[in-house]
Amino acid sequence: MKVYSSKLSLGKVFLSVLVCFSSCAKEVQTNKPNLVVLIGIDQFRASYLQEHGDVFSGGFRRLLDQGCYYEKAIVDHAPTLSNPGHATLATGTHPKKHGINANDWFKPLPNGEKERVMVFVDTSVQIVGYPGQVGVSPKNLRVTGLADWIRDSDADARSVALSTGHALAMWYGGQALPDESRNHAYWLSGRLGTFVTSTFFRSDYPRWVEDFNRNAMPKFRKNKAWISSVSEQHLRLGRVDEVSYESDGVNTTFPHVFEDGASTNSELEAGQNHAFNRWFWNSPFADEALFSLAKEAVRALALGQRNATDFLAIAIKSVDRIGHDYGPNSQEQLDILFRLDRQLGALFEFLDKIVGKNNYIVSVSADHGAKNVVEYENEQGRPGQRISEREIQGVLDGIDQFIKAYRGPEDALTERIARELERVDFIARAMTPQELSGTDPANEILRCYRNSYIVGRNTTFPLWTKEVLYGKFSDTHPVNWGIIVEFAENTSIWTARANHGTSYLYDREVPIIFMGKGIEPGVVTDPARTVDIAPTLADLAGVPFPNTVDGKVLRIPAQP
Repeated sequence: MKVYSSKLSLGKVFLSVLVCFSSCAKEVQTNKPNLVVLIGIDQFRASYLQEHGDVFSGGFRRLLDQGCYYEKAIVDHAPTLSNPGHATLATGTHPKKHGINANDWFKPLPNGEKERVMVFVDTSVQIVGYPGQVGVSPKNLRVTGLADWIRDSDADARSVALSTGHALAMWYGGQALPDESRNHAYWLSGRLGTFVTSTFFRSDYPRWVEDFNRNAMPKFRKNKAWISSVSEQHLRLGRVDEVSYESDGVNTTFPHVFEDGASTNSELEAGQNHAFNRWFWNSPFADEALFSLAKEAVRALALGQRNATDFLAIAIKSVDRIGHDYGPNSQEQLDILFRLDRQLGALFEFLDKIVGKNNYIVSVSADHGAKNVVEYENEQGRPGQRISEREIQGVLDGIDQFIKAYRGPEDALTERIARELERVDFIARAMTPQELSGTDPANEILRCYRNSYIVGRNTTFPLWTKEVLYGKFSDTHPVNWGIIVEFAENTSIWTARANHGTSYLYDREVPIIFMGKGIEPGVVTDPARTVDIAPTLADLAGVPFPNTVDGKVLRIPAQP
């Protein structure tokens, strides 16, 4: 495999590559692809391809063999949470600019209380066909994204954004259009068990989505047992299946079976059994439905098959869900990766046939990585600690007492709270608004947090207790002073078996791969960031994009 670098010191052999880099954009713009595909995999660590690349035989293997792989790719913001990460992939801007800098934040109310704001909730809209469900929209997204740029560049261009997780498709779908036929965003509802959308995007479901929910979804939903598909020879790639620190500590081994004596087949098929819907939403069968819907979208809307450049985005949530419950080294995660490898391979083969192998480009990346389960790290003799809810509550109680006893200058209180927090052994740093809003030279960690900082939109993570998560927290919580906390390296909290959200490299290292029309396969050693993906895809497709994006156009080696 070819290795590309921009370092002149590596010799004359790279001079031709540099020429190729500089002329790549112009070359591709004169021969635009018919379809741009962006695939964002939630919680997909760079190490998955590095460790398992040789045993994959489907889509991951093809990406490594036929794609341009950036081996030094990172997320360039913190905290590394899902909604900010996907919005960055979709828009090419940092969270502080696109507005989705956390999964939630708190805003003051006239009565002095504070209201928890979920980043995607919008009570002014409804879920199409289900008015009783909480409405969602990308109203908090402050910028346009790749879907908007592609549609704006061609009045005939269409975009489709699909996901299995918490309406992630919204960030990729971009802004609403008067012409509903040109902008589609659908996601699998964990409560309803069907793919839904919001009235922000459209007033009703097109026939192909209705038919898919009615006819195709029951076939996927018949699966009520998740059995490992990993061959015997590859089981060694994951840790032993039966360990007490996975899931609920009881259901830790294959097979994972849904059992609910109160449910009936008619209820399941009608999508009325919410317990099963949740189980299905967390199973690999949700991914199968997602990829099947993506293929149906390509067929129904003739994506990439007309005289226009269309856009398809797929956000995959299963790796994150399984990663949180079982951990990155688990047999469950290994099975998800092998299944995803096959599903990606089938999607690429489908696009080869329907759109044409040389008529589309695709990029695959992730919103963030994740650390190993700390109990596994301890088992292997490596350091790591888990912080309980009680310990976090102890920190918050201590800060409450400190504030009530404080008699110093008011303008010094924020700084004093931050320094008090840093006295806790598992807190590495407590960053004040003054530090976060500064423009002075900063270390990499502070720079990442600055890339996400928005006044008044601070996250309570990781100082989470049940009361904080349910929006009932004391006025003395550090978030009220705009303080952002980061725990010590290799520290997990009580909310999940495996966590992410920090600026440490295990949360920031992700793969970035481009493959398709005009792209030369190889490994690029230049640094790359997820914020660079959207402008790079736009450039490869000859699509103009705003000069306000934070990402840069990556140098993609072009085929001669």
